[in-house]
Amino acid sequence: MNTSRIAAGTAVLALLLTACSGPAPQAAPTASVAPASTPSATPTPAPAATGTGTENERGQLVTKIGEEAILVTDGYDAPPTLTFKVTSIKPIKCDAPNAPRPTGTAIAVALEIVASPRFSGPLKVDGQSGMISFGPHYWKGYASDGTRMTTVQSAVEHGCLADKTKLLPRYFGKGERLTGLVILDVTTPAGEVSFVPNGIGGWVWKYPAT
Repeated sequence: MNTSRIAAGTAVLALLLTACSGPAPQAAPTASVAPASTPSATPTPAPAATGTGTENERGQLVTKIGEEAILVTDGYDAPPTLTFKVTSIKPIKCDAPNAPRPTGTAIAVALEIVASPRFSGPLKVDGQSGMISFGPHYWKGYASDGTRMTTVQSAVEHGCLADKTKLLPRYFGKGERLTGLVILDVTTPAGEVSFVPNGIGGWVWKYPAT
C-alpha cells in the first residue's frame, strides 16, 4: 500500500501551527491552537510533504481512496503518530427529521483513523492539549476545473443524519482508534476535496471516487 506522509521538520506539529487559526466558534467545546511549549530563536521550518504520492500545484499530496496517510508529530523522520485513510467518498441523502438542505451536494467522507499513544495534535479543547479535528473546517473543496470553493462547511455537518453515531467526533487525541463519517457540502457534483490540518499542504482526493 502506498503511503503519504507529512513530516514536521525538527519541530513538533503543535509548534508549527501556532500561527494557524482554530475552528469556527461553537457552543461547546471551546478549541484553540495550542501554544508552543518553548520559545525558539530560529524560524520554525515549514512542514515538508514527502512520500510516494504525487504533489499537485497546490502542494497537496494526491491520494487514492484506501491509501494510507501518515502524520508525524515527534519530529522529522520520527515514527508516525497518526495514520488514517479515506475509504470512500459518496453523495449522501440526509435522513434526519427536519434536516437542513445542503447548499450544493452533501457528500460523506468515510475515514479510518488510528492515533498512537505518542500523538500530540495542534488543538487545545476545553483546556486539554494535543487534540485534532477532521471536521469540515479543516477541509477544502475544488471544482473539476480547479476553482476553489468558498467553504465546504454548512449545517448538514451535524444535522444531516438521524444516526449521529456514524459521525466522527469533533475532536480526539492520543491513543484513539476511530471509524466514521465527515459530511461536506460541496458546490459541484464532481471535483476534489482536501484535508489540511495545519493550513498548508495536506492531502487531496477526487470525488466521486473512480
